[in-house]
Amino acid sequence: NYRRAALALMLDEQAPTLKVQGVDLPRYASLLIDRYCNPALKHRTWQIAMDGSQKLPQRMLDSVRWHLAHQQDFTLLALGVAGWMRYVGGVDDAGQAIEICDPLLPVIQQAVAASAEGEARVKALLGIEAIFGLALPQEPRFVSAVTRAYLALQRQGAKATVAAWAAEQ
Repeated sequence: NYRRAALALMLDEQAPTLKVQGVDLPRYASLLIDRYCNPALKHRTWQIAMDGSQKLPQRMLDSVRWHLAHQQDFTLLALGVAGWMRYVGGVDDAGQAIEICDPLLPVIQQAVAASAEGEARVKALLGIEAIFGLALPQEPRFVSAVTRAYLALQRQGAKATVAAWAAEQ
Protein backbone atom coordinates (compact mmCIF):
# COMPACT_ATOMS: atom_id res chain seq x y z
CA ASN A 1 0.00 0.00 0.00
CA TYR A 2 2.85 2.39 0.72
CA ARG A 3 4.29 1.53 -2.69
CA ARG A 4 0.97 2.26 -4.43
CA ALA A 5 0.47 5.50 -2.52
CA ALA A 6 4.02 6.72 -3.16
CA LEU A 7 3.77 5.92 -6.86
CA ALA A 8 0.41 7.70 -7.12
CA LEU A 9 1.85 10.70 -5.28
CA MET A 10 4.82 10.87 -7.64
CA LEU A 11 2.97 10.31 -10.91
CA ASP A 12 -0.50 11.74 -10.28
CA GLU A 13 0.24 14.67 -7.98
CA GLN A 14 3.92 15.61 -8.34
CA ALA A 15 4.64 14.88 -12.02
CA PRO A 16 2.08 17.35 -13.43
CA THR A 17 3.81 20.15 -11.49
CA LEU A 18 7.23 19.42 -12.99
CA LYS A 19 8.80 20.86 -16.11
CA VAL A 20 11.23 18.14 -17.14
CA GLN A 21 12.11 16.88 -20.57
CA GLY A 22 13.82 13.71 -21.64
CA VAL A 23 12.97 11.85 -18.43
CA ASP A 24 10.72 8.81 -18.36
CA LEU A 25 8.93 9.80 -15.14
CA PRO A 26 7.04 6.52 -14.65
CA ARG A 27 10.28 4.56 -14.98
CA TYR A 28 12.18 6.97 -12.73
CA ALA A 29 9.42 6.83 -10.09
CA SER A 30 9.42 3.04 -10.22
CA LEU A 31 13.20 2.96 -9.73
CA LEU A 32 12.91 5.28 -6.73
CA ILE A 33 10.21 3.11 -5.17
CA ASP A 34 12.37 0.02 -5.68
CA ARG A 35 15.24 1.82 -3.98
CA TYR A 36 13.06 2.86 -1.03
CA CYS A 37 11.87 -0.75 -0.63
CA ASN A 38 15.43 -2.10 -0.47
CA PRO A 39 15.97 -3.37 3.11
CA ALA A 40 19.74 -3.07 2.66
CA LEU A 41 19.39 0.69 2.28
CA LYS A 42 20.47 2.26 5.54
CA HIS A 43 18.40 5.42 5.02
CA ARG A 44 15.57 5.25 7.55
CA THR A 45 12.14 6.86 7.58
CA TRP A 46 13.24 9.03 10.48
CA GLN A 47 16.03 10.47 8.33
CA ILE A 48 13.52 11.31 5.62
CA ALA A 49 11.21 13.00 8.13
CA MET A 50 13.95 15.03 9.83
CA ASP A 51 14.26 18.69 8.89
CA GLY A 52 10.74 18.54 7.47
CA SER A 53 10.20 22.26 7.99
CA GLN A 54 12.90 22.82 5.37
CA LYS A 55 11.68 20.09 3.00
CA LEU A 56 7.92 20.64 3.00
CA PRO A 57 7.89 24.01 1.22
CA GLN A 58 9.88 22.90 -1.81
CA ARG A 59 8.91 19.23 -1.98
CA MET A 60 5.20 19.40 -1.22
CA LEU A 61 3.79 22.86 -0.68
CA ASP A 62 4.86 24.25 -4.06
CA SER A 63 3.04 21.32 -5.65
CA VAL A 64 -0.03 21.98 -3.50
CA ARG A 65 -0.04 25.59 -4.70
CA TRP A 66 0.12 24.37 -8.31
CA HIS A 67 -2.83 22.04 -7.75
CA LEU A 68 -4.85 24.77 -6.07
CA ALA A 69 -4.17 27.14 -8.98
CA HIS A 70 -5.18 24.45 -11.49
CA GLN A 71 -8.19 23.18 -9.51
CA GLN A 72 -6.62 19.71 -9.30
CA ASP A 73 -6.75 17.06 -6.58
CA PHE A 74 -3.88 16.90 -4.07
CA THR A 75 -5.16 14.28 -1.64
CA LEU A 76 -1.84 12.48 -1.22
CA LEU A 77 0.13 15.70 -0.86
CA ALA A 78 -2.27 16.66 1.93
CA LEU A 79 -1.69 13.24 3.49
CA GLY A 80 2.06 13.88 3.35
CA VAL A 81 1.67 17.23 5.11
CA ALA A 82 -0.59 15.64 7.72
CA GLY A 83 1.92 12.83 8.20
CA TRP A 84 4.60 15.40 8.95
CA MET A 85 2.24 17.05 11.44
CA ARG A 86 1.70 13.73 13.20
CA TYR A 87 5.46 13.16 13.30
CA VAL A 88 6.19 16.53 14.92
CA GLY A 89 3.57 15.74 17.55
CA GLY A 90 6.34 13.57 18.98
CA VAL A 91 4.35 10.32 19.42
CA ASP A 92 3.95 7.41 17.00
CA ASP A 93 0.80 5.37 16.35
CA ALA A 94 1.73 3.01 19.20
CA GLY A 95 2.02 5.91 21.66
CA GLN A 96 5.81 5.77 21.78
CA ALA A 97 7.88 8.95 21.85
CA ILE A 98 9.52 9.99 18.58
CA GLU A 99 12.73 11.99 18.46
CA ILE A 100 12.11 15.05 16.32
CA CYS A 101 15.02 16.64 14.50
CA ASP A 102 14.25 19.98 12.89
CA PRO A 103 15.87 23.43 12.83
CA LEU A 104 12.48 24.95 13.72
CA LEU A 105 11.95 22.54 16.61
CA PRO A 106 11.36 25.22 19.29
CA VAL A 107 8.67 26.89 17.15
CA ILE A 108 7.11 23.53 16.27
CA GLN A 109 7.12 22.38 19.91
CA GLN A 110 5.46 25.63 20.96
CA ALA A 111 2.68 25.11 18.41
CA VAL A 112 2.22 21.49 19.49
CA ALA A 113 2.22 22.33 23.21
CA ALA A 114 -0.31 25.13 22.73
CA SER A 115 -2.84 22.94 20.88
CA ALA A 116 -4.97 19.89 21.47
CA GLU A 117 -4.80 16.89 19.13
CA GLY A 118 -6.99 17.15 16.06
CA GLU A 119 -8.16 20.23 14.20
CA ALA A 120 -6.56 22.58 16.73
CA ARG A 121 -3.17 20.93 16.15
CA VAL A 122 -3.50 21.32 12.38
CA LYS A 123 -4.45 24.97 12.77
CA ALA A 124 -1.55 25.64 15.14
CA LEU A 125 1.01 24.04 12.86
CA LEU A 126 -0.40 25.77 9.77
CA GLY A 127 0.24 29.00 11.68
CA ILE A 128 4.00 28.54 11.36
CA GLU A 129 4.61 31.16 8.69
CA ALA A 130 8.20 30.07 8.06
CA ILE A 131 6.82 26.77 6.71
CA PHE A 132 3.37 27.49 5.31
CA GLY A 133 3.55 31.19 4.51
CA LEU A 134 0.49 33.38 4.84
CA ALA A 135 -1.71 32.30 1.93
CA LEU A 136 -1.92 28.50 2.31
CA PRO A 137 -3.34 28.57 5.85
CA GLN A 138 -6.09 30.85 4.51
CA GLU A 139 -6.93 28.49 1.62
CA PRO A 140 -10.04 26.49 2.64
CA ARG A 141 -9.34 23.58 0.26
CA PHE A 142 -5.86 23.14 1.68
CA VAL A 143 -6.90 23.43 5.32
CA SER A 144 -9.79 21.02 4.79
CA ALA A 145 -7.67 18.43 2.96
CA VAL A 146 -4.88 18.49 5.54
CA THR A 147 -7.34 18.39 8.44
CA ARG A 148 -9.18 15.42 6.91
CA ALA A 149 -5.88 13.59 6.42
CA TYR A 150 -4.66 14.42 9.92
CA LEU A 151 -7.87 13.19 11.54
CA ALA A 152 -7.72 9.97 9.51
CA LEU A 153 -4.13 9.37 10.64
CA GLN A 154 -5.11 10.12 14.23
CA ARG A 155 -8.10 7.73 14.18
CA GLN A 156 -6.79 4.90 12.03
CA GLY A 157 -3.01 5.15 12.19
CA ALA A 158 -0.62 5.50 9.28
CA LYS A 159 -0.81 1.97 7.84
CA ALA A 160 -4.61 1.79 7.72
CA THR A 161 -4.95 5.34 6.41
CA VAL A 162 -2.41 4.86 3.64
CA ALA A 163 -4.00 1.52 2.70
CA ALA A 164 -7.46 3.08 2.47
CA TRP A 165 -6.32 6.18 0.60
CA ALA A 166 -4.10 4.22 -1.79
CA ALA A 167 -7.08 2.04 -2.67
CA GLU A 168 -8.99 5.18 -3.68
CA GLN A 169 -6.32 6.25 -6.18
